[in-house]
Amino acid sequence: MAMARLFRPERTDGGLLVSIVGSDGSGKTTQIERVAEAVRARGREVVVTRQPTDWYRELAEVQVFHDEGGSTETAHILALLAAADRRRHVQEVINPALERNAVVLCDRYVYATFGVFVHRGVDFRFLATVNEGIPRPDHAFYLKLPTEELLRRLRERDGDRLKHEERSVERVESITRTYEELGSELVHIDGTAPREGVTAEILRHMKGSLGG
Repeated sequence: MAMARLFRPERTDGGLLVSIVGSDGSGKTTQIERVAEAVRARGREVVVTRQPTDWYRELAEVQVFHDEGGSTETAHILALLAAADRRRHVQEVINPALERNAVVLCDRYVYATFGVFVHRGVDFRFLATVNEGIPRPDHAFYLKLPTEELLRRLRERDGDRLKHEERSVERVESITRTYEELGSELVHIDGTAPREGVTAEILRHMKGSLGG
């Protein structure tokens, strides 16, 4: 899946944009907290944020789709809303932080849009077009876990309150398949490793960008 047109050609800021991607239950929140602590210890400003933002998450249409699923047409509408949410978030949060030379740790970012909406029947090229022009991350990590482990963690955490797309092995694997197809855009990290090891692996990849 070519993504060359998705990101704006060149960044001139002095910041660092890092995306950590994975399904719910993969350990994203824990890793973002741990990486943020390690980077702050190096004296860098860290901005922890996430996409989609609460504005998108709290839309009634989004919550219904999460609970019950929906049509491909509805998925296209939600994809447009997610893209609008992303552009505003980039303009209001990410770009100003990068221009201050901060390290931005973003939970998900645009990669999750492809994972979720391709699964829902939205064309990859459509998603690339409506999201075109956003900044390319310096690093993008995918916390990879076997489907059985993901579902075990989700059931342990949420019980019977799973989202529509979390109630089926086939639906979970349809989403994770797109992450696999993104290829070199994402650095795959073994999410089954101890959390200290996962953090160390992420920081190892970031080492050169952090100046040490």
